[in-house]
Amino acid sequence: GGESSSKAWKDIWGCGQGIGAIKVIGSAGDLVSGLSNQYNNALKRVLSA
Repeated sequence: GGESSSKAWKDIWGCGQGIGAIKVIGSAGDLVSGLSNQYNNALKRVLSA
């Protein structure tokens, strides 16, 4: 396997792989707030371990 200037994934667009995981459609602010809360909770767990 060797030298190739072609990029195998250059023209392939993925879609739909995670669509089943979406349960609620919310605003971007709600998403950021949720991610922030999850991060802070995980950080607290790591620091207390």
